[in-house]
Amino acid sequence: MKKLFILGGLWLACTATAFSQNGDGYWKRLQKTHPETTLDALQTHAPAVSQAPSGQVEVPACRLSMVYEGKTRNITMENIQLMKENGFKPSNIREYRKEMLFTAANKEVWLPVKSTLVEQMEIEVREDEPVLLYTAVLQDKDSAAKPVILLVEEYQVK
Repeated sequence: MKKLFILGGLWLACTATAFSQNGDGYWKRLQKTHPETTLDALQTHAPAVSQAPSGQVEVPACRLSMVYEGKTRNITMENIQLMKENGFKPSNIREYRKEMLFTAANKEVWLPVKSTLVEQMEIEVREDEPVLLYTAVLQDKDSAAKPVILLVEEYQVK
């Protein structure tokens, strides 16, 4: 019995170590694929992106520092339509059933959040708490005047 207990503890320690190493690599990969920018830069269609190749105009993904405002609502039809226009399949659109309210630079924005993250964020993130959002960027290709839509794919509490 004692050997089984020790073996179980060793297995748990190895699993925890492996998970933390994989988790670290996961966040480093996301930082590479999601350059940091600001909401203002995205909305003016002239992204001030760090770690991006020079001359890049479109940003398919980015990370933003924002504040969670503690509110959730159903996704708007406008955002669903924009997802369709950007080639999202119905199964991919269903991954985003809710929008959450965030602020940055005194601007409020409702962002569609992956359904798998909504409940987790409501539990882990307090109202008025800063978060780092990893987002996909959608923009109507026919109209540069329309704002970009950000789809929250992942987050980190700051």
